[in-house]
Amino acid sequence: MAFKSGYIALIGRPNVGKSTLLNAILGRKVAITTAKPQTTRNRIQGVLHDPSGQIVFVDTPGIHQPRTKLDERMVMTAERALKEVDLIAHVVDISKPPRPEDIAIAQLIARLHHDAVLVGNKSDLVEQTKGRLDPYRALAPYVEEFVVSAQNEQGIEAMVQALLARLPEGLPYFPDDTVTDQTEDFYIAEVIREKILEETRDEVPHSVAVTIEEKIQRTPTLMYIRAAIYVERDTQKAILIGNQGQMLKRIGFLARKDLEEYYGQKVYLDLWVKVRGHWRDQEAWLKRLGYAQPEG
Repeated sequence: MAFKSGYIALIGRPNVGKSTLLNAILGRKVAITTAKPQTTRNRIQGVLHDPSGQIVFVDTPGIHQPRTKLDERMVMTAERALKEVDLIAHVVDISKPPRPEDIAIAQLIARLHHDAVLVGNKSDLVEQTKGRLDPYRALAPYVEEFVVSAQNEQGIEAMVQALLARLPEGLPYFPDDTVTDQTEDFYIAEVIREKILEETRDEVPHSVAVTIEEKIQRTPTLMYIRAAIYVERDTQKAILIGNQGQMLKRIGFLARKDLEEYYGQKVYLDLWVKVRGHWRDQEAWLKRLGYAQPEG
């Protein structure tokens, strides 16, 4: 059997479970996941290695109505990914009827005249899956459809094999030991941001950016990491620090647990909260914080 390889974009509105699906497909965590919409801000590639082929899954930010330059950047990143892949996987939440964003994405897919499959996620949230895809099926000319639960990892393997069959013959794009294209610093920053998203509410989660300022192997068994957490207002800084620093301590504790599992050793996590007003609308700061405008 000929070896197959290609790129597949995971596209969908915010909070349909694209990142959870990517993690389930790869069998490990490469993208952060929370219950809050717009958790994913960057294009994240995850590489699946199979004896019969290699799939590079491209997890994209949820397509939504932008309110800031950062939002515009996220939507541009997602839409550009659709034009650069071999196949589009439109991920929807079958526990809910189509929303305007679902319809807009389907219309975009139809305009591109690009092969697309429909992936009905969150089957674990419904008693019966029969008929759940019907409202979505008519939105675009999908070539195949799947019902899965990323949370419970149901239907994943069958879907992966069907997707492989649709890819062209070709050589692998990445070596066998590559799982993602993201850097170590990016992953660390995302883990910290994930804990902030989980522990805070209202405007704070969407106003946060994290950068890694220093990373040193202090001893053979201790990694030191200093990270800066940027917010837009002093009130947000106060919320993140919390009464007597309790909120920041909790965020650090939760992030450190994940990072110690990642490194297999002790981690000293040194978190600092800084204010940069309206950074989400400033080109220079968007670039500095890792949200540069997509090329092309």
